[in-house]
Amino acid sequence: MKINSDALVATSLLALSLLCLVIAVGFLSRPVELPQLSIAVSRTPLSAPIYIAAARGYFRDQGVDIDLHEVIGGNRSYDLMAEGGADLATSSESVVMFHSFDNSNFSVVASFVSSDNDIKLITSADSTLRSAFDLTNARIAVTARSSSEYFLHSVALMHGIDTDTLQMRETQPEQMSQALLENTDIQALSLWEPYGYQVMKALGEKAVLIPTKGLHTTSFNLLALNQTIEAKPEAILATLRALDQAADFIQREPGNAKDIIRHQLSLEADFVEWVWDDYNFRLGLGQSLLIALDSAARWAQTSGAVEPQPLPDYRSLLDNRFLRQVIPDAQGL
Repeated sequence: MKINSDALVATSLLALSLLCLVIAVGFLSRPVELPQLSIAVSRTPLSAPIYIAAARGYFRDQGVDIDLHEVIGGNRSYDLMAEGGADLATSSESVVMFHSFDNSNFSVVASFVSSDNDIKLITSADSTLRSAFDLTNARIAVTARSSSEYFLHSVALMHGIDTDTLQMRETQPEQMSQALLENTDIQALSLWEPYGYQVMKALGEKAVLIPTKGLHTTSFNLLALNQTIEAKPEAILATLRALDQAADFIQREPGNAKDIIRHQLSLEADFVEWVWDDYNFRLGLGQSLLIALDSAARWAQTSGAVEPQPLPDYRSLLDNRFLRQVIPDAQGL
């Protein structure tokens, strides 16, 4: 009788152990729900770290589920975030500057790329424009309140051109085209990639690229609503860790990085080669951006692009708390 009792106890313990094992396996096999963030991302190779982090699974590896909302241009990216359609946004420092005058509810948490040749001045051989010294009274298409507009003014000032003489024509980025030059009175386009490449290719032998490389550096930055920063700090930290992984991948495997961007954005291989060496992909948030924002803001007031008012406090707009956890020796403010 004792033997049967012992056997029954042993059998019960074994069954209980198996049941616990089944429950544990079932629990572990359930998909883990990660904190979610959405990014309004501009469809440009400048956004390469974000696309690569998504394609390589770096976001999920770092513990955040990212949903990408693709738009054209940093202004639309910012607008989508500001309207509540996304938690984060990508934009140039010019877009940050313009919106800093009317909104203090967002912060820049990192820059992830810079380029001194992403924005270009393109004209046609039919035009008399050949250099920036010819810009006086020139009729030029720009995308208002963006790096396109600020770039044009910066280049003009560097060449002693009175910016009041610039005849700017406000144009959406996707409307910057060969037809705009050939079928209107516009003499040149101030535009970013990939539109610069597309216009140059369409114009062929008639394309004239006005020399501006090295005259103006554009950064692309990750913005966050302040309420998102307060509500989901760990998710933002995970996002920056993933972007840092992506920047490392770009350095280690540039060929594979180019392939990812080419497929993601449906770009020609020749175009990717055309722009890639102009980009410096690395995380940062330091004095250079602070100076760029301040300079752009002073220009905006002097030029009348914004109403006279006190300059925003850009030191408080740049939030490097997360970046310092990812890159402890990141340049400080």
